Amino acid sequence: MAEPTQSNVPSLRQRRLKISINVLVQIMALLALVVMANWLLSRHHPKRWDLTRSSYYKLSSKTAQVLAGLKDPLDIVVCIPTTSSRDFIEKALQDTRNLLKEFEYVGKGKVRVEFVDSQRDLNRARELVEKYHLDSPDQIIFASGTRHKLVKLDDTVDAEGGYMGSPRIRAFKGEGVFLSAIQSVTQAKPPKVYFLTGHGERDLDSSDESKGYSVLAGYIKRDNIVVEKWNWATKQSWPADAAAIVIAGPEKRLSEGEFSALGEYLKDGGRVMLLLDYRIQTGLEVFLDRYGIQVDDDLVVMPLLGMINVTAMGEEYARHPITEKLEGINTSFPYARSIRRKPESAAGAGERPDVTELVKTPDAFWGETDYKSQQIKFDTKADIRGPLSLAVAAETHKPGGVELDGMRLVVVGCSTFADNNNIRANEGNVDFFMNSLNWLLKREQQIAVSPKTPQEFRLDMTLRQARMVYALVIGGMPLAVALLGLTVWIRRRK
Repeated sequence: MAEPTQSNVPSLRQRRLKISINVLVQIMALLALVVMANWLLSRHHPKRWDLTRSSYYKLSSKTAQVLAGLKDPLDIVVCIPTTSSRDFIEKALQDTRNLLKEFEYVGKGKVRVEFVDSQRDLNRARELVEKYHLDSPDQIIFASGTRHKLVKLDDTVDAEGGYMGSPRIRAFKGEGVFLSAIQSVTQAKPPKVYFLTGHGERDLDSSDESKGYSVLAGYIKRDNIVVEKWNWATKQSWPADAAAIVIAGPEKRLSEGEFSALGEYLKDGGRVMLLLDYRIQTGLEVFLDRYGIQVDDDLVVMPLLGMINVTAMGEEYARHPITEKLEGINTSFPYARSIRRKPESAAGAGERPDVTELVKTPDAFWGETDYKSQQIKFDTKADIRGPLSLAVAAETHKPGGVELDGMRLVVVGCSTFADNNNIRANEGNVDFFMNSLNWLLKREQQIAVSPKTPQEFRLDMTLRQARMVYALVIGGMPLAVALLGLTVWIRRRK
């Protein structure tokens, strides 16, 4: 029998080649299966995760409800150059891009997002300018049907600095700003809220840090609410189209005609928010008795490092639509008076308001009744022991707790908490005011969207540590890879 020749015996090199090809084919087949499975899952069962440390891009339930309830398609066109020499613009655009991906995902086919580089795609940019009458190259367009609204990139951020360099983003307001734009183009006629004037109330147009309400007015308008002023003395009536009336920090007593008209307005199912400061007697203190609300003549204080702290902190919240999203969030009320439910309601039998104490201070606070004294200290006989209620909500119910389409009333023992300075300093104050207003308007689904604060991380190293890291990255890691490769090569040669 003849022995097999060397030519018909596969060489070791051929066998290795066949094994390598077989392994490569298996790997490619496995990768193809993974890609196909991922494509099928993303198409039929899409799922996204926000892996940022603070869920920075996670949408609030308010935004998710609005997007899920869209009836008509919504187009969002970001007409902004994709490159900028300023880090400030780059960061704002990056946040906008990531946030709109979440909008598109939650919108489930109703939301269509398009990014247009106005410097590169000139034809498309020209079409947008002609169609939507753009007046600057940094516009975000929200369009549905025949309605559209424009938002500037600067409106999505609250920035500070910029005098000696690029501004720093203090808060990203994109979700609230975009939601307001969506409501403007998809919802019916917006409600109208009137702020009373003529008694030294807070001014919506003033940018004064400690007295103005211009920042708050911006938040209200962003929530698709029309804001106007109203002087009852010159009109002698309330506006017929008022969805709610706000009386913010009056410094003078209201007239008897105003009290009578306000009572009739509430009796007919009106919605009112009262922000009452300490020391000032406006007559509303007595007026609120009929609704089972007691306004104390005190100043909420607590001892702090040998001094007296006059900024009351809201820490405990009632189970109520206004405060259900505020759990774990502090609110602050500088120079506040306590507002509480009367032990025995003085309301008439026909009104039967249900009064809820919304916000309470920690136990350390008390209501100082002798606040004009130079030496403030707790008096067990005259002062009011904490915890203290700082705000209440009242609404009309039938016997048995059945809700009526009746009056709604919110009373807060402070107007300072919503001024320009405090509304910027504490996002919880923004949420509390807007939640209260949306509850008055019976827009509970609109409650609570606050700006997101970017988290900054800083790595402090000494010069020696920095040099060690540089040597490790530039020299150490490449050297380690080279040694590993050399070791594998030598072992395979053996």
